[in-house]
Amino acid sequence: MLHLYADFIHHTYYMKPATFVNRLIAYIIDGVIICIPIVGLIYFFTKDALPFLGGQSVGRKLMKIKCVTADGQSMAGQWGPCAIRQVVLLIPFFGLVELYCVLIKNKETGLRLGDEWAKTKVVSVE
Repeated sequence: MLHLYADFIHHTYYMKPATFVNRLIAYIIDGVIICIPIVGLIYFFTKDALPFLGGQSVGRKLMKIKCVTADGQSMAGQWGPCAIRQVVLLIPFFGLVELYCVLIKNKETGLRLGDEWAKTKVVSVE
């Protein structure tokens, strides 16, 4: 099933995947915001669905990348998929698995498991 999903993303709605470096810098910027008590926790789960940011987190907006649905639609207001792609990062050491997926397993598309489960992808908006 994941193979079919990858084919769907790659062939039907191809958008240039965001680079690992841009994703990392955006993650660090968002990490600073997440450190703010209470606000940070809410931001962690909803950062890509916030309508006033156009469906981009602050870090992604600064790095000119965006999380979109599999068919390229904005994540603005899409609370469910946004939470699904983030919840996997709460599992201890799962970030290492996600790093493996982005850098090695899905190097071409840059998909992490959170993206596959939520049917999303991170793309360049330049």
